[in-house]
Amino acid sequence: MTGAGISIDAKVPGWQDLLKRLAEIQGGLPDDLAAHVAAGLQPEYLGQIIYHRFRGACPVTEPAELRSATVEYEWGDAIHKAIYEKVPQTIAEVIQTHPYLAQLRDLSRKVSLVINFNFDDLLADAIGEQVKQSAFGSESGNALSVTWQPPLTDRGNLTTVYHVNGILPRVSLKKRSPQLIFTEDSFADARARSPGVSSEYLFLRFVQNTMLLIGHSLADSSLKNYLRLNRDKSPANHHYMIYWIKEEGVLSEARRQDIFEANLELYNLVTIFLTSAEIRNFLDILNLDERGFSETVETLGKDRRSRYHYYIVGPVASGKSTLLEHLRCFQTHEEWTRPPPREMYMASSKITEDQQKMVDQFIYSELKEKNRRMHAATAGLHFMDRAPLDLYAFSKGDDENKVKSHALRDLVTRDQPLQKGEIIFIEADSKTLVKRNMARGRPPEEAGKQPYFDAQTMTLKMIYNPSFVLSTDENSPGDVARKVARHVLFEEYEPTELNTIIARYE
Repeated sequence: MTGAGISIDAKVPGWQDLLKRLAEIQGGLPDDLAAHVAAGLQPEYLGQIIYHRFRGACPVTEPAELRSATVEYEWGDAIHKAIYEKVPQTIAEVIQTHPYLAQLRDLSRKVSLVINFNFDDLLADAIGEQVKQSAFGSESGNALSVTWQPPLTDRGNLTTVYHVNGILPRVSLKKRSPQLIFTEDSFADARARSPGVSSEYLFLRFVQNTMLLIGHSLADSSLKNYLRLNRDKSPANHHYMIYWIKEEGVLSEARRQDIFEANLELYNLVTIFLTSAEIRNFLDILNLDERGFSETVETLGKDRRSRYHYYIVGPVASGKSTLLEHLRCFQTHEEWTRPPPREMYMASSKITEDQQKMVDQFIYSELKEKNRRMHAATAGLHFMDRAPLDLYAFSKGDDENKVKSHALRDLVTRDQPLQKGEIIFIEADSKTLVKRNMARGRPPEEAGKQPYFDAQTMTLKMIYNPSFVLSTDENSPGDVARKVARHVLFEEYEPTELNTIIARYE
């Protein structure tokens, strides 16, 4: 998601400077504009004042019915001249002098959608120029589509640059959008249409993706609204914003922390403070292929790893699956990779020996496959519903644990050890667990009574000795998800060596 900041380095004016350039069209308006700014009027309101003056000065047309269209055309033309007044003549010159436009172009061609809040088409022009010089679908990246209407579907091998507020292409004969959302009136109209197709589309994009914001100052009220809605509807999903700084030392550590904490709490927004040169380096890393990215990340920071593994553990009905559902913004792995046999849902007192063997065969096969998937995981944060040693919590004694340990060694870890990972322990009061199971249609006689759940919780804690524990009695599902996400994003990674636990039960 790109904003005005990415174009300033190409000599496109920011909003305040754009207003000053437009005010110069009308005599006396620059002084009046300065007075309005001093009075604290907002940029959209100032844009409305300038437009009102501009419209009043436009001559009468023949026929009169053309006047409205003429005003809009001349107004768009005035904004066009103000935007591109000092921009280099060719996109090649822009790319050559811009600190990171080439890197942003390359990154944009790797994704299906770029949401652009700017009127200028410099990013799209840079992409288009590269597309013209390379074959469609080449390793350089996607082809290009530019629109001011929300694209309802993603298309393969295509990057869509969606100009939310309208577009004024630098080449005058290129089609521009019928409307520019620039004045207080146009912003009000856009808000009045919400929730329309555009609003719903953008909201879903925020919920379903991880967004990187570049060139934004969070001055746009609609953007803040989307971020806030995402925070409330998808509490584990965090977005990232590059906060541009002119040079190191401009912001004190205390001011950085203030901005970071405010954006995090208000919008689930992780703020990254970077200079223009650092933005270039940051985008260079994102443009690496999978192997290059992992190798680079594994040279950075104290942790020096690119893969993080987490196991969600807790007694039956504690909220593990609900938590996993909230964590879909990360890489997730289900409790089972295929449907379990019906025998798994039978009471242990009623299952035959042959049926128990069938269940055991399924479980160990699943544990081996889940372990293989965790080992094969690529760069990122990976969450799995249940950890592989939960089966000890369902044993009837030491002898059964020894049998399970032997099976784990022989059937699950013979080719590769269990992937270590941090335990995310979810618990609830045993009364709550009984109620939840009954709501699922499983009475205590089948699912277990309070002492059973108390014992299961205690046994699981003894197995894993987790350092991170959350109660779903005291926190809503959204709060649990947000706390887990904040923990894995910002706190120390503390993986448990699962293979040493097996030895305790042999």
